[in-house]
Amino acid sequence: MDTYGLRPWTELVKLHPDVEAGALTEAVFAIDLGAIAAGDPNVPLVNRDPEAFFRATYFTADLCRLLREVLSCLNGQQGFNRVLKLRTPFGGGKSHTLAALLHAARNRSALGVVPDTPEARAPDASLKDLPDPGSVAVAVFDGEKFDARDGTTLPDGRTIRTPWGWLAWQLGEDTFEKVRGHDEDRVSPGGEVVKALLAGRPTLLLLDEVLKYMERSAAVPVLDSTLQRQALDFFQTLTVEVAGSSQAAMAFSLQWSAREALGNIALLQELDKLASRVDQLREPVADDEVLHVLHRRLLGGKPSSATAQEVAAAYADVVTGMRRAYASSPAEASDADEKDAELRARLQAAYPFHPALIDCMRERWTSLDAFQRTRGALRFLGACLHTLKSDGGARPLLGPGDIPIKSADTRVRLLKELGLQNEYDPVVAADIEGANARAKRIDQRLAKETPALAGVRPAARLATAILMYSFGGLKKDGAEGETLPPGVTESELLASCVGPELDSITATAVLSELRNSCLYLHYDGVRYCFKKDPNVTKLIEDAEQEVSKRPEAVSERICEMLGQRLAGHQETIIWPRESHDIADEEPQFLVGYLPLEFAGQSAAKQKEVALDLFRNYGNRPRRYRNGIGLAVPHKQQVEPLRRAVRYLLAVGKVEEKRSQHHLSKDQTDQLRERQRTEQAAAESALRNLYPCVWLPRVGKEALEIEQVEVGGRPLQSTEVHGRVMELLTTVGTPKVHSTVTPTKMMERVKLGEPLAEGEPPRLGVRAADVRDAFFESIEPPRLTSASALRKAIAKGVADGSLAYTSGATPQLGADGKFEVNLDRVACGRPLAEDEVDLDSGFLMVPSAVPVREVLVGVCPTCKQTQCVCEKPAVCANCGQMQCVCVTPPEKCLICGQSPCVCAPVPADKVVRLRFRATRDQVFKAFPAIANLADKSDEGKVSIHIEAVSESGFDPSWLRNAVEEPLDEADIEAE
Repeated sequence: MDTYGLRPWTELVKLHPDVEAGALTEAVFAIDLGAIAAGDPNVPLVNRDPEAFFRATYFTADLCRLLREVLSCLNGQQGFNRVLKLRTPFGGGKSHTLAALLHAARNRSALGVVPDTPEARAPDASLKDLPDPGSVAVAVFDGEKFDARDGTTLPDGRTIRTPWGWLAWQLGEDTFEKVRGHDEDRVSPGGEVVKALLAGRPTLLLLDEVLKYMERSAAVPVLDSTLQRQALDFFQTLTVEVAGSSQAAMAFSLQWSAREALGNIALLQELDKLASRVDQLREPVADDEVLHVLHRRLLGGKPSSATAQEVAAAYADVVTGMRRAYASSPAEASDADEKDAELRARLQAAYPFHPALIDCMRERWTSLDAFQRTRGALRFLGACLHTLKSDGGARPLLGPGDIPIKSADTRVRLLKELGLQNEYDPVVAADIEGANARAKRIDQRLAKETPALAGVRPAARLATAILMYSFGGLKKDGAEGETLPPGVTESELLASCVGPELDSITATAVLSELRNSCLYLHYDGVRYCFKKDPNVTKLIEDAEQEVSKRPEAVSERICEMLGQRLAGHQETIIWPRESHDIADEEPQFLVGYLPLEFAGQSAAKQKEVALDLFRNYGNRPRRYRNGIGLAVPHKQQVEPLRRAVRYLLAVGKVEEKRSQHHLSKDQTDQLRERQRTEQAAAESALRNLYPCVWLPRVGKEALEIEQVEVGGRPLQSTEVHGRVMELLTTVGTPKVHSTVTPTKMMERVKLGEPLAEGEPPRLGVRAADVRDAFFESIEPPRLTSASALRKAIAKGVADGSLAYTSGATPQLGADGKFEVNLDRVACGRPLAEDEVDLDSGFLMVPSAVPVREVLVGVCPTCKQTQCVCEKPAVCANCGQMQCVCVTPPEKCLICGQSPCVCAPVPADKVVRLRFRATRDQVFKAFPAIANLADKSDEGKVSIHIEAVSESGFDPSWLRNAVEEPLDEADIEAE
């Protein structure tokens, strides 16, 4: 602290001897009025001895006024209220005031030890010229100690059973004789009897905890009445007679609220009403006097004004500077300057306490049922002062963040005064001062980074201050009796913690770390507050940190999730790492979903890995290269997916320990809502994880990679594999097809064409060779599966463009016909797909299949001679499907009926057009053709196209520009 020019308060301030010695027993601050009156030697000297008592007392304005009024009444002076009611919030100084009246009445001279200075009394009060009534008869009734059923037993064995008997006995044996019968019968004495008790001398009656006695006495029957009704009657009579006396005075205390009255608000109101005609309300300690009471009782002397002024200026400079820096308008800056003078005055007056600490107890803690406003503050601050004085660690001021919460004695005292017992021990251990507390870890890191902060411990200071503000709440403006939730705003917190050694920038940064790391710290966007229930978000964050230490667990979960979404798709391979992970010679299009780490590799490494998967299968070359694709993970989706899965695993860990964490229903609901949120995030990232597919293609010199990407084109599917296949089959130019035409299939294997120039046409091919041709050769079309080939073969057989047989591969005879069993040959008839065997099947051009019988017919359209080979005939000249019946009466080879019923369609039921057209005319003719198709059977028309070029058509151009577009339109050109 020397670095900042300010010394700890422990070096500059003297403590009261019993505070410094740690002699802070309950009895020191808990006034036992009855024991003091009885001279009990067990009562601490500071309360039992009048001079010691007055030296330790700060004489508030109302206490001075009370003393003057009571002593004047006892001295026989008129014009003063003789019945005084003390009614303040719990712990507000009632018992201390009664004790002061007791000592002053019994030993008036003891007041002489009090110096007539502002340090000893309120500025507007004076102890000069107080009346001296001489010998005063004093009687005390302590309603908390006096037993309603059994009364109290005197040393000589006699029993006094009622309040009137007990008061009379203290006033003298002769006086007691006047009410002996009333005491024995427990019947309240009348006014004349009470007046006789007070006559003849100065008499002071002090009644404490009246309500507690009245509450208990309700259970004691007295004839047809109760002891409570008798006691109430006596209480009213007593107040009336004291008020009308010449030398008597009476002071009694009542609770402030229903909660202090044990909930018996009706009895409290009745007592209050009984004396309302003759009493006067007194508040022994006003709000602005609490600080003076603390100074007087806890300190051994007034601190140096120069020291207090120096410390106040140093702290005010930092706080005001912070407020100016945070001001967002000239008005706020001006307000900061206006508050500066007030802040300096308050800091100086409160030294060595920070006024924020006093405000916290006075404005917030008093809303708690258990906290006693003056007595509780004295006991708690006394423990703090003693601990810091004996153990060290004090700063220039004792503020909310400087409470030595690490000390078990201080912590126990704090929680006991607030009625919390050990409920907050886990909070302190986990977040503030435990061996591995989060605030402590932050401070240790800061000390390494900035050694000057080693002694400041900003994280512990802020966390301790937040804990102090976590009890009770401020009164809500405009709402009587309502309080705001516990907690402190950031501006309030910083104002109570910043100082010469801790600037607001550092404090703000540390506060952010605390918010993100503390287990029990809750932040609702406005207030910081420590709660007994752990912060669910923090529990999840801590669990996530543990999960992060095992990235393999995250990968395993993602792999499991991907597997669940690809279940049922046998053509998918999850995270292939070696080439043999992707099967070879499988007649279907396989998609390898590459692992997440692939996205983080360099472009060169990615290409190397992909080409190895395309080229090889283990230690041999891959055969079916045209049946493989690689789904590539997108780098921008990988980390969001990992993050979401980490938190899903973290939520699961917290869920498993919900009993251990004592999670409430609301917290469990919050946990499950977080689970749904992270599940949705994981689903979204997983769905968009594979927006690109790599395919092999033949380059100029070697195998290359073709990248198919989504780009800006939206995909309709929501499934992982569905999106990949949609990208390959429907977006843009399709890369993978689920069908192929018989013509395209025959072209791929050059069925009916020479394999090389100068060679005869290829008249037959094994179905297995067709399959291999599509899956081995890297050229379009790629097929989703061999099923497309089976469909094409069945279709070609049905329309007569292909002949199919199975079994042993047939030999080609010298006549250009295959030596096959015609009964096993299918051509020009329906063929089921499951009849096609790609392993043993054999495809042939129909002309290479021998015929049973050759029939000759004449085309009724063009009148040309046709050959009909047991199948519907298509005229080689006019292209019409013809019914050719050699002899009309015989059975028709097409319709199977005799006579033939498939004669040419009547002229009024058929439209035939033939025209020549340019490119533009073709486009203009489309609507006419479409209209005709709408009205035709099956919604189709037959189109005959003839194009002539003297220079001829390039086969490659013809295939790419004409045939492939027709294939893509699913049009089978004959």
